[in-house]
Amino acid sequence: MHSFGPDEIIVLLGAGASKDAEIPHSADMIKKVEELINSEDRNWNCFRDLYNYIRSSIYYSDGISGKFDNNVNYNIERLVNTLDELRRKEEHPLYPFIGSWNPRLIEITGRDFELLGKFKDAIITKLREWVALRHEDIADYYLGLVNFKNEYQHPLRIFTLNYDLCVERVCKTAIIERGFDENKKWNWRRFSHNENDPKDMFLYKLHGSTNWQKDENGELTYASPESVAKPEIIFGTTYKLQYLDPFLFFAYQFRQWSLEAKVIISIGYGYGDEHINGMIRQALDANQQHFLLSVSPLFSNEGKKENEAKTKEEIEILERDKQKQIAQILDNKDLGQIIPVDSYASDFMKNNLRLNYIRKKLDLKDEEDIFPIVINQQQ
Repeated sequence: MHSFGPDEIIVLLGAGASKDAEIPHSADMIKKVEELINSEDRNWNCFRDLYNYIRSSIYYSDGISGKFDNNVNYNIERLVNTLDELRRKEEHPLYPFIGSWNPRLIEITGRDFELLGKFKDAIITKLREWVALRHEDIADYYLGLVNFKNEYQHPLRIFTLNYDLCVERVCKTAIIERGFDENKKWNWRRFSHNENDPKDMFLYKLHGSTNWQKDENGELTYASPESVAKPEIIFGTTYKLQYLDPFLFFAYQFRQWSLEAKVIISIGYGYGDEHINGMIRQALDANQQHFLLSVSPLFSNEGKKENEAKTKEEIEILERDKQKQIAQILDNKDLGQIIPVDSYASDFMKNNLRLNYIRKKLDLKDEEDIFPIVINQQQ
């Protein structure tokens, strides 16, 4: 039987991984923002003109390069990043090359652009509410990570693009290294393997977390999400490689361990992050015997019932289409390295996140039957 050694399997969690825990992904968050600005709430409808201007400008920009309708990569990350870029004004490196600001933008925001900051702050305040895990039971499928680690028998490196606390709160039975010492101070050295202090999982929160904050000395620490006034989070690609840790360190760690891994298990990731895509592409190009197992429902617009009713032949056709789509995004020439898995995150973590399943999907030989893993409901 083919066996996997330490760090030969890593997990990447995208927004779709938490959707079954009733945590909205970035496209759903955009809908929530639009509902708020179109409501009678004065704290939100004051941003309506600004939002309409920003959105139409993003679609106009993508349209120039031939992207229209669903091909426009418009989500909460791009909205907030655009607000941040505009707020920089004269500090932006492109400012000397800009003849003048669009008159409509100045008309909406005023010359000090203060409304941009208020809009961003309002979004972040709501975001903490949106990504809160209301009931741990609805996210119990995350225990599949613990069961998989126990079967794998090596520390499992989990990289997540999500701000939520699903892994920390549901996988309580595992020893999870998050990078904080006994004084709640972040220290990158804690992610080094230490035989005297073994860990079950290393958790890398690439975009930050709703319970992270800076203390009075500017050091990263954590507290309950409810008490964190300004969470330390970043929004997608624009600030991924900024010079500040832990974000720069985590990006480097993903590059390092993706190059080492024989299998990257991507769960609920939509391939909308250029830096993550680039590092996955590097990992696949570096070794033709390395694979990307990409887990997402192929019928996301139809729902579970219609999904389950599809024939095997129809699923195979859509899997090939998905394989080609991911390969095009990653600019990957070897389609055989990309294995789409038609599954919701909760179903996959409960039923298929196991070594034997991975061996079969990768067409590795001498698999043996393994009894279904039972999710441990004990919290």
